Amino acid sequence: MSAQFAWTVETPEGTAASGTCELLVVPTASGELGVLADHAALVACVVPGDLRIRGGGSETSVRVGAGVVDVRDNRVRLLVSSAAASPA
Repeated sequence: MSAQFAWTVETPEGTAASGTCELLVVPTASGELGVLADHAALVACVVPGDLRIRGGGSETSVRVGAGVVDVRDNRVRLLVSSAAASPA
């Protein structure tokens, strides 16, 4: 099993989603950003799209609005304008 790390999606209304995963794919202004455990620290602009979360042999997604992503110390925090479960 790959190493896991914590992630959260926060909107102005509060925490929309959180958990642990092995891979997080974030839609950014520069393209998709893949994050694994022990990723270098960074801050990037998030564009509206699907945040993909992979862990435990399955993949889910969350539709996110514009915002920023902060990666540091095996934690990923997205501060976005909106978030909702993506259609299956």
